[in-house]
Amino acid sequence: MEIVQFGSSVYMPEHARDLDLLVFTRQRKDYGVYLDATCEAYEELEFPHNIDVVPKEVGEPLNESLAVQVRGAYKILYGSGRYLREATDEALMKLVMELGLNPTFEEARLYIHGVEGAASIFKRLGEARSEAERNNGIRLAFNRLFDAARIASMAYLSTEENRWGRVGGRLPSPYKEEFREITNMLHIKYFYEGNYPRERVEEEFQRWLRKVEDYINRLEAKGAKTAQWSPSTSSSYQASTRHYPLARP
Repeated sequence: MEIVQFGSSVYMPEHARDLDLLVFTRQRKDYGVYLDATCEAYEELEFPHNIDVVPKEVGEPLNESLAVQVRGAYKILYGSGRYLREATDEALMKLVMELGLNPTFEEARLYIHGVEGAASIFKRLGEARSEAERNNGIRLAFNRLFDAARIASMAYLSTEENRWGRVGGRLPSPYKEEFREITNMLHIKYFYEGNYPRERVEEEFQRWLRKVEDYINRLEAKGAKTAQWSPSTSSSYQASTRHYPLARP
């Protein structure tokens, strides 16, 4: 279903002593099956590193320690990255909450222009070794744009809640409607269903990139304007006006 390389072999390959692989499968097999597979890789490829395999079933969450380790440095070898995110997002968000950190607009923009952001992924499509790999890259790039909008919405709401249904429900209009459109198109139709326009994919990607950037910029400006207006010195307000009407239910 999905194979993810992570650890030192990703961020410092010249000094790595082993290759760590996270494998998502519908039904986990006996560990010996994976050991046999790595032995075959050693023999066929004359691989210079030890290969360690962490098998997980689809839908099985990673614990906080492993989630941080994997997401710290990873490379998708097979698949779209969907199962990795599903397995790690909850643990990472729990850590964020424990540390008292809130998502930021700058973090949201990294999902567009960062090293692993949407623009970078789309730019590397020419390196795809097959049509299937290119398709996965396109879908992931569209989903990164959705992530950027989601993180920006969380930053505006000053919340660690990352479930897009709840995030969207707390946004004021017209951002609520815009976020719903972004979710339905980029996250559901283009990413999950893979139903993006094949004939004009670059044009469509650039259109949505500009649209998401505009969404983030306007949301950030509205948040700053609201924060400046808030009568925080008044005894009637113990929190900024931006937070008060958007408090968690």
